[in-house]
Amino acid sequence: MAGDVITDAKDDFNPQTNAPEVTMRMNSYGAKEWRRITAKASQNKEAIAIVLDNVVYSAPTVQSEIAGGNSSISGNFTIEDTKDLANVLKSGRLPTTAKIVEEAIVGPSLGQAAIDAGISSSIIAFIVVMVFMVAYYNRAGWAANIAVIFNVFFLMGILASLNAVLTLPGIAGIVLTMGTAVDANVLIYERVREELRNGKSIRQAIADGYKHALPSILDSQITTFLVGVVLFFFGSGPILGFATTLMIGIITSLFTSIFISRLVFEFMLERDIKI
Repeated sequence: MAGDVITDAKDDFNPQTNAPEVTMRMNSYGAKEWRRITAKASQNKEAIAIVLDNVVYSAPTVQSEIAGGNSSISGNFTIEDTKDLANVLKSGRLPTTAKIVEEAIVGPSLGQAAIDAGISSSIIAFIVVMVFMVAYYNRAGWAANIAVIFNVFFLMGILASLNAVLTLPGIAGIVLTMGTAVDANVLIYERVREELRNGKSIRQAIADGYKHALPSILDSQITTFLVGVVLFFFGSGPILGFATTLMIGIITSLFTSIFISRLVFEFMLERDIKI
């Protein structure tokens, strides 16, 4: 008999012994054939095997003729056994069988290689950003670099306090955070340059540069933060990790770009260090 005669199968408990068992119902044609087969098998207490994809999952012994198409399969079953057997019986109703098209084994070395590649890319991005800021803005670039270092420090500290697991998307969020932090400093420095071209002193140019660049910085950072909020609430898995590091990174980058770099500039001005 094929599995298409089975209308339902489920894991259940024997009402008398309360032992796990499987109950099975058949359609009219299956009930008729099942009665004939079980009547013959019960004479010599023969077993009837349950086979799926050429694998025997169970071979219960027929105790008596079964009429009406309602059957129960009992034995030394656990609850997990009856659930699996019921699924096998229900799977037999499907018109096709499962075929393995491709099989591959992924070892832990591949995951470690991906993590190493992510960390390496983060370090390279960090070095490139620092070199660019120093080459383009001279000593002012060092103020931005110090702010970026503090930014990464604060970001990692917050993630550690949240017991967050750093994944590859999380590493990507950290790299993007370094970019946004530098972007804020670029906006500030360009405004400072404009103020210097207007004939203002270095101290006044820095103060006005931070003041006039603040609206643009907040606009860009808040927009990106809102994107992170959307990803956090509607994303899952890797997207969730990326959104988490992105939102935390934006908050820390705002703090370091506006306050830490300003403190560095004040330190340099007090000691008459050329900026």
